[in-house]
Amino acid sequence: MPSATETFISRLQADCTQAETNERSIRANVDAQIKAAEQARAFAWRRLNALSDMARAAAGEPEREASIERQLVALFRDIGWIETGLSELGEGRQPLIAALRPIAEALHDHTHPPKVEEGQDAPPPPPDPIAAFRAFETWYEQERGQPFLQVYERYMPPTPVVEF
Repeated sequence: MPSATETFISRLQADCTQAETNERSIRANVDAQIKAAEQARAFAWRRLNALSDMARAAAGEPEREASIERQLVALFRDIGWIETGLSELGEGRQPLIAALRPIAEALHDHTHPPKVEEGQDAPPPPPDPIAAFRAFETWYEQERGQPFLQVYERYMPPTPVVEF
C-alpha cells in the first residue's frame, strides 16, 4: 500500500503530465493557426499579383478576345507554364483555360466599360473579377485536390554560399 507521501507525489506527477498534454495541444492548435494564416497571407499576395497582371493586360488591349488571350498568357507566363503563347499548354489544359475565361472577361469588362449613349439605359454592372477568381479557385481545388495558388510555389534547391 502506497504511503501518503507517495500518493501525494503521484498526484503532483499526474498534474504535471496533464499540464504537458494541455501545452502540447495548445501548441499544436497555435501552430496550425499560424500555418493557416501564413497560407492565407501568401495566397492573398499571389491573388493580388495574378489579378494585377491580368488587369494590366486587359487595360492594354481594347479588343475583347485579344484582351482575354493576353490576360491568360500573362497569368500562365507568371506561373511559369508557358513562355510565349497559350498554344504551349496543349489540349489537356483546355478545361483550365475555359475555367479562367470568366475572370478574364470580367477584367476586360471592368477596364473597358461599354459607352452609354444619351437616353440609353446603363447596362448591368460587369461580374466582379475577384468573385470570379474565387469561384475559379473553388473549382480548381475540387478538380485537382489542391489550391490553385499553390502552383506558384517552386522548389528552390539549396544554393551553396560562396564567399569571395
